[in-house]
Amino acid sequence: MERPSKKKFNHTLLVDGDALIKTAYHGASNLYYKDTHIGGLFQFFSLLRKVITTNRFDKVFIFWDGPFSGRLRHEIYNEYKSNRDKDFYNVTEPKDLSLFLQKERVKAYAEELFIRQYEDEVCEADDCIGYYCSQIKDDEKVVILTNDRDMCQLIDDRVAIYILNKRTIVSKYNYGEYFDHHQSNSALIKIITGDSSDNIKGVKGVKEKTLLKYFPELSEKKLTLGEIFIKINGIQNDRKTRLKTLDNILNGVTTGVQGERLYEINERIINLTDPIMTENCKDNVDNIIESPIDPEDRNTKNVLSMMIEDGFVMAIPGGRDGYIEYLRPFLSIIKKEKKYFKQVN
Repeated sequence: MERPSKKKFNHTLLVDGDALIKTAYHGASNLYYKDTHIGGLFQFFSLLRKVITTNRFDKVFIFWDGPFSGRLRHEIYNEYKSNRDKDFYNVTEPKDLSLFLQKERVKAYAEELFIRQYEDEVCEADDCIGYYCSQIKDDEKVVILTNDRDMCQLIDDRVAIYILNKRTIVSKYNYGEYFDHHQSNSALIKIITGDSSDNIKGVKGVKEKTLLKYFPELSEKKLTLGEIFIKINGIQNDRKTRLKTLDNILNGVTTGVQGERLYEINERIINLTDPIMTENCKDNVDNIIESPIDPEDRNTKNVLSMMIEDGFVMAIPGGRDGYIEYLRPFLSIIKKEKKYFKQVN
């Protein structure tokens, strides 16, 4: 009897560009060339190189936050990221000019390396990544490179997360080794508890530990908000005095401006499986997914020239003579993109 063949998948890496550049920038704070900090630029590609080296990828995408990214969430919830003093409507000077300039330089290198990139003026990189994951082809598997735990809600049979500060890929199969809750409850927990990093308020006095105490099922299987409400009613009805914490959850009591719309608003701004995007942004992401990269004027020699100019080449093993070896993991991506260009032209 003939054995069924294993299905072959194309492997795609989706990079949360701002998460990676910030990790790189602060992780190599002492790397300078001619009194100019280049640690963010060097470490960005060194971290990316490591991930590409240890995992086979056919395509690489970088999604960036634009100057007004998050505006669409701000219009739904006006306290969104107010803890970061972000202006969603006016162009302001970069808070860290060095970080900004290195980010722009990363983009220039990525263009030469046939890495697909997209930045939308108002839509967030998280949403573009969420949208991409909703469009995955039947023969495709995706790894998201980020430090943002919000992305964990996108994990499924064909989506995994490479968490930068854990230096490992987290999938639905090993999720329990790193988190106390079941992967399918990642978004639900944040809808209830909020997200302090983005200044999203949740139920007053409720953290993840509180939820796991009263609802241990959150560690075992997918739960819905409705199922949590049903269990709360059962617990409270069995008690002589009601627990205020559980009533707070039941009634959506919050100190946030969401008021009685807490769950409605939090679900909308937290749920990345239903990304907040303009139609134009969706069209642009669709376009970069399908469109071939024109190889004309793109060349690794251009990368070498930039590496010499920036002092990048002095930081790699072998210096100028070692640049090809340093770029080797990217060469297979370039080869595949050139092949795809020929196929469609």
